[in-house]
Amino acid sequence: MNFKRGWVLGCLLLAACHKNGTWVDGQIDPGIRQTIDALNAKVINGISAKDTAGLKGMFSDSLWSRVGPAFAAQVMTNGVSFDTGKFKIRNQYYMVFGGTTPKSNTNLHRGKGNDHDYVLTFQPMNEETGMTVGYFNDTPESFALTTAYGKYGDSWKLNILEIGLLKVMNRDAIDWYQRAQHDYEKGFLADAANDLLICEQLLRPAGDMLHYEKEKDINDMDQRLTAAIAQRYPFPMTDSLVSTKPSIFRISLNRAPEGYYPLVLYKTKLPLKDTLALSRECDAVYAHLGQLFSGLDEGKRYLYFRAYTQIPGDTTGALAYKEFKRAGRIKREEP
Repeated sequence: MNFKRGWVLGCLLLAACHKNGTWVDGQIDPGIRQTIDALNAKVINGISAKDTAGLKGMFSDSLWSRVGPAFAAQVMTNGVSFDTGKFKIRNQYYMVFGGTTPKSNTNLHRGKGNDHDYVLTFQPMNEETGMTVGYFNDTPESFALTTAYGKYGDSWKLNILEIGLLKVMNRDAIDWYQRAQHDYEKGFLADAANDLLICEQLLRPAGDMLHYEKEKDINDMDQRLTAAIAQRYPFPMTDSLVSTKPSIFRISLNRAPEGYYPLVLYKTKLPLKDTLALSRECDAVYAHLGQLFSGLDEGKRYLYFRAYTQIPGDTTGALAYKEFKRAGRIKREEP
């Protein structure tokens, strides 16, 4: 199972109570919420301790047969460790289907009129289902944990389990979309493109089960922004403001320990072994960056630059490059 994709939980109600309904967050009986919270803690600790045997005992037979061996292998090989103290609940749901298991998908709409509204779509496996949409409050990346437990006799078992990237630098997909809108309106197209790139990486924190209501707006903006960038920036672009005339062929993102920051990729005429000359050229590219890409040199903690002697393309191997990191020097008000 891919950690970038989500995991869903099944049903959670008292077996003796067959009153149909869906309860959300504070509407849920405290005893049921306590049971779900304890199960979530056990899952989190099991992943961190690489206790695949214990995790297998929590899985329903159906879930284990579908993803169990692959999931166990990932737990053993991935350096993933989660802290229960950092786990925050975004929403919880408790569903009872009155003596019968649903034959079709269930849609759970959360929110009304808020940009962060989302829909959960999944197939319940039992008459009782308890679901949690939660996340780990970490930086620079926060992962979502979505679980769904179903009642099998007297025992709760995992029916769905999703782990996916929810936030980058304390912003989720909608936050980055709003930031992209702000930068686009200011004419900061390179920043807007990077904002939207992060946004799109965060759209599936629970796999295909969770969809934001704003996804159509995000797709529409992506098309507008792509067209605007193609018109303004005919890559590769020779930087005539720099004496060595490097050719900038891409603006992207660099994932650093501190977060995600702009990455400027360019072709140099200098030899890669001449680090001092390359560093001076990088300083010159940085000095004039805002004249070519409005706003790109503003409000950043760091910027990264990568010099190549060839533009990467359909090659059989990775091309050598020299990378430089520069501290941001200009601040602007963030949205």
